[in-house]
Parts: sequence; structure tokens; C-alpha cells
Amino acid sequence: MKIQHRRLANPFLCALTITALLPLPSQAAPGDGGSVARFATFNVSLNRGTQGQLAADLSGGGNAQARAVAEIIQRTAPEVILLNEFDYDAAGAAVDAFRGQYLEVSQNGQRPIRYPYVFFAASNTGIPSGYDLNNNGTVGGPDDAFGFGAFPGQYGMVVLSQHPILLNRVRTFQTFRWQDMPGALLPDDPSTPEPGDWYSAEERAVLRLSSKSHWDLPIAIDGHLIHVLASHPTPPTFDGAEDRNGRRNADEIRFWADYVGPRRSDYIYDDEGVKGGLERGAAFVIMGDLNADPQDGDSFPGAIAQLLGHRRVTAAVTPVSPGGPDAAVRQGADNDTHSGDPAEDTADFSEPPGNLRVDYVLPSRPLSILDAGIFWPTADDPLFGLVGDYPFPSSDHRLVWADVGLTGAPQVSGLNLAFIGEAVFPTGYRFAGTEVGGLSGIDYDPHRGTFVAISDDRSQINTARFYRLAIDLTDGQLDPGDVRLRGVTTLLDENGDPFGPSSLDPESIRIARKGNFLFWTSEGDAGRLVSPFVRQMTWDGRFVRELRTPKKFAPTADQSAGIRNNLAFESLTLSPGGYRLFTATENALYQDGPAASLTTGSPVRVIEYLLPSGRTLHEFVYQTDPVGDAPDPANGFSTNGLVEMLAIGGDRFLMLERAFSVGRGNRIRLFESRTRGATDVARRFSILDGSTPQPMSKQLLLDFGQLPGVVLDNVEGMTLGPRLADGSRTLIFVSDNNFSPDGQFTQFLAFKVVE
Repeated sequence: MKIQHRRLANPFLCALTITALLPLPSQAAPGDGGSVARFATFNVSLNRGTQGQLAADLSGGGNAQARAVAEIIQRTAPEVILLNEFDYDAAGAAVDAFRGQYLEVSQNGQRPIRYPYVFFAASNTGIPSGYDLNNNGTVGGPDDAFGFGAFPGQYGMVVLSQHPILLNRVRTFQTFRWQDMPGALLPDDPSTPEPGDWYSAEERAVLRLSSKSHWDLPIAIDGHLIHVLASHPTPPTFDGAEDRNGRRNADEIRFWADYVGPRRSDYIYDDEGVKGGLERGAAFVIMGDLNADPQDGDSFPGAIAQLLGHRRVTAAVTPVSPGGPDAAVRQGADNDTHSGDPAEDTADFSEPPGNLRVDYVLPSRPLSILDAGIFWPTADDPLFGLVGDYPFPSSDHRLVWADVGLTGAPQVSGLNLAFIGEAVFPTGYRFAGTEVGGLSGIDYDPHRGTFVAISDDRSQINTARFYRLAIDLTDGQLDPGDVRLRGVTTLLDENGDPFGPSSLDPESIRIARKGNFLFWTSEGDAGRLVSPFVRQMTWDGRFVRELRTPKKFAPTADQSAGIRNNLAFESLTLSPGGYRLFTATENALYQDGPAASLTTGSPVRVIEYLLPSGRTLHEFVYQTDPVGDAPDPANGFSTNGLVEMLAIGGDRFLMLERAFSVGRGNRIRLFESRTRGATDVARRFSILDGSTPQPMSKQLLLDFGQLPGVVLDNVEGMTLGPRLADGSRTLIFVSDNNFSPDGQFTQFLAFKVVE
């Protein structure tokens, strides 16, 4: 199809762009009245030849290339930006350094820019395939990886945002196989008569479509839900007559064309196995270095037209710059033979192929492009030093931005979570003569503005206790140093004495509705026939009363009934009104079914009490998931269980499941669950007697494995925290480090609740 080009229709605006006086998005459409956001994509060429080198280069804030890149971003001030060719490291050291030491620091007098929300994940680049994908007779090296790269994560991606990235709705497609795309352009070996045989059947069975990854990142902007669709398809070159890279590039682009079309996306599955594409009517912005020019270069015929001509994509406004034509004239050579408008070029490539348009910001209909541009000054502009000629001070690509009107975009619905930070205390940290650790429960008192966290120390290291804490979220983020301990209180038994060693196992804590009392749980000790309990206490730890625990929960010596050891009352919550209290076992009672395993979950019991009477109202069954990962070695320990619950209104709960497998680590998953329709099993000694009870419903809300740059500890505690400046609620989690110095730590995680 013929592509219509937008030339320099507004030279004054272009001059503003190059002198860095870009209009703010709110200024881009006077009188429009609707929300506007600036989106940008920028291949920053922050890649290095060895793993970890980028983080080392960025340390200290003095890297000249990164400073130039940061200044360009500060001058254009996008609210959401995709960075291509930014080396991935699982800990996020490079991303943190770039944000904190470059973007948040003024470059040449520019206003620092802050991106509270970030997403990055593993890339196919550099991951060995185990096959000879380039058919050169040897296996190994960058060209035989799932995506070209010298090490895993080279040429990775990062999305930075000033608006919440809704992690519970993120989808990634790193492992989608190329052959699973109907009509895939799989390459043919021209030296053989068989069709489509460049890759063997064994290679096709494992070969991934995405050379890096494809991400669907839902972002909440002024109440609108916008899906940022980010990718970086392989360059359509560096191959042979089979055109394997050109064909792969075209299908990587096609993936988005199919994903946003409900009738064409049935074959798609994400990395969690969820099938299908974007929901009908969803608003999106496709962004990235797509490595395909509409008219010039070596891309497969029609590759980028799959998006530019898509009925759901608005491409009426094409970003331009004055620097593109200036470079084409100065450089000549292949640029003189190009058909496309050089004002639309976004990359300064060596000859051949010459300069091309390969970087895109493409919103969906009915969103509108109110303005757009490319940061590419002319050679006589004072800012030309930021882009330069080869060797480039920043990158061979240019930042592309678009101000997108969000009128017509769907509103955010449901409960969503955006990660706002982490704080860690090392194992062995001491406060007020105690070792801080084993924090298995946490709660927030809005009246006092304080948190409480209970330690599961069985009076073996210090006497059983809870801590009072302050957590500073005033800047909308949880950073190191934001968690401060304020006091410690000893738990006292019914005689007013501290608990003796191994006489209890504290696990969860909640503050009564009016803030005058606290409730807490102990798992007991099944091996010593000590029953679990829920108790009420004063703020100074004094015993008030114990709620009656139904006899069916009492441990038995022959393990025929009752709680399993260390799998009892791990969780506790109060209804928002404070008149109902809930606790639950971590795994099934012996008479109710098995403990969680690799093949099956476990039916735990949830008890509902009426307050203030303490009378038992109901019991429900909640089915945990199976253990997620097989241990290594295979006969190693593994478990999964319900470690905390949080009532959020009506019959709705957040249920926190924590799995652990030796050699694999922790897997933390948060579910939304409801008691509506669940069978009341309070009168049944065993749920296996009679008809099968209907368990509480559950739906996965968040897999904590998606948290960028976070190594998870044994997360067990959960509470709603203070409201942020914009009125949003927060959700805080804490980990039980088991007092183990072997790689464990006390971890606080914070989320903004977006509803």
C-alpha cells in the first residue's frame, strides 16, 4: 500500500522541538478537555559486550553516553518511555543506576525527570538454544541463541512510566513459539527441494518467535487503561538467501497486528499459558524499534504495513524532524536513492541501508495523536552534540514521541496493583536488645499512623514479641530507609508472664476496629499436641481473652485428625467494619485431605467468628494451588500454603499463597477470593464425609515473580497501608526470614492500589 507522509507542516513547532521547548502534553490540545499523555520510544544503545558491564559503566553517574541519553529524555519529557537495547540484569542494578544517577539528576541544566514505575524482564537474546540455528555447522555463539546476543539479556528492554503499571494485568510472550503462529513465515533452505526446511523439526519445536520479548503492559493514566505493547523485533538483515531474520521480523510485527484483532488472536498464548489477545475495545499504544521501514531498507515486503494499515491503529500523524533531511543531504550515498521522506527517518544507519524510519509510537483508535516528533537536531543546532554523527554520543537511533489524546479509552476497573518499592533489613539486624526477624504478620493502625509486625520467634531467640514500625510513603515510593522500628512489646500469657520457649508459634496480628485492642494467632505445635489459638491482647501485650477453637482443629498423636505441624493458624483478618474475624489453616486438617504437593493443592479451613462475642459463625474451604516448582534435588523439601488473608469488603478477600522448593526458592502468589456460594462446613468433622463442599472462589491477582528486580524472600504478612497523596490505598507485605543468614532477609514490599 502507499504510505502518506507528513512533512514539516509546522516549522515553528519543529524549531521548538529541537530547542527542547516541547509543549507539555496538557498544552498540546488547548480546550480539548480530555486527558493527554506523551509516549516515547528510544533505542538507547546502552548495550555492552559482557554481562554486568552496563551496570558497572553506569555506576557513579559519570558515563557520557548515559548522560546524553538522559538529557534527551529530560528535554522531551515523555510520561511513558520504552528503552530498547538496554542490557537486562535480574537485580535491576543498571536500571536503578540510570534512573537515580542520570534521569533524576539535572543534565546541562535540564529539569530532572522521575519515573516511579518501571518494568523489565528477561530477554531471549543470548539464551542458548542448543541448536545450530544459523546452519554454519557448529552449535553455540550469539547467532544460535533464541535471540542474537553474547549473553542472556543483552539488548534487553525497559519501560519507564510516571503512571502506574498494573502488574497484575501484565502479559509477556517471551516463550511463544514461532511455529505456533498460523501461516508463519518460517524460512526455507534454498539448497534443498523441501519447503520451509531451514530449521529442523526439532528446532521448530523450541524456536521462539520473539527475538527479545513481547510485553503487554497495562498502564493507568488519569483513570484510563492504556496497554503499552512493547517489543524490539530482530533486524531483517545479517542472514542469507533464506531471509530468516527478515521473515522473523515480519512475523514479530504481525504478532501485534494479530494480538489487537480479536478475530485473529485465538492462537496466541502468554508465558503463563493464558490464551487469546487483547480484549475487544481495549486502548493500546504499540511502541518500539520495529526494525522495518515502510519503503526503504531490507525488511520483508509489507512488514510494517501490517501495523500502519491496520484498522485499529491510528497512523494519520507521522513524527518528523529537521535533522533527518539534514543528515540525508550531508551523508548522501544510499540516502539519495531512498523513496521515503527523510524527515520521517528515526535511525542514522551506516551504508547500506542508509537512514530509515524504524522506531514507532502507534496508538489505537479512537485515541488521537495531537502532536508528534523526533528528537534529531540539524548539524548547526546547539543540541546536535546530543545525537551527532558516528561515533554517536548517545545512539544511532533517535527518540520518537507522540502526544496521545486518551478520549475514548476504557476506564480502569477492578482491583489492580502497581509496585512502588522495596526495603530490606539484613538477617541479624538488632533493635532494642532483640533480633529483628521472623516477621510473619503485619497490620496498620490509621488512627495512630503506625504499623505492627509480629515475630514468629517461639521465645527461642528472644521472648515472643511484636514490633511497632513507621513506614514513610509520603513521596509515593518505598525506598531503603523508609521503614523504621519504633518499639517492641513482649507477648504475655494468661498469667501475665512472657511465653516460655517453644510454647507457642506466633504468626499473624491484627488491630481491632477502634484501635484499642489487638488480635493475634499461634499455630501451636502439633508435635507436642499444643493447639492453635486466636487471642486478644492490649497494646502492652497483656492477655484479654482467647477465642474458642473448634475441637476438630486439635492435634492428635496418631495424626488422624487436627492440624498439621507448622501448617495451622498462619493467617488472620478482620472485616472492614471490625465485627467479623477470620483465621485459616495453612494446609488441610488431617481428616480433610492431603497437604499440598506438586500434583495437588490442599483444602484449608477458614473460620469466621462474630465479634465481640467470639462465637463461631461459619467455616469454609479454600483450595490452595499445588506446589509450583519441583525441588532440586527431586527428593528435597517443598510446600505451598495459605499464609495470610485480608478482608477487603463484603465477601471478598485477598489470599496470599507462599510456595517454597529447595533449590528453586519462593513463589508468592496473591489471589482474590469470595465466600459467596461456598459451602459452610462448620458442622462437618471431615469435609470428605458426605457431598464434596463448594470451596471459596479464587482468581489469580498477582504472581510476585513479575516484580522487576526483586529477589523474593519468604513473604507471609500483608496489610492495607496509608493512603497516598492522590488518595490511593496502599498494600504492604513483609517476609519471615526464618532468622536464617543463609541468603534470607526481612523484606517489605509496597504497592499502590489502583481501582
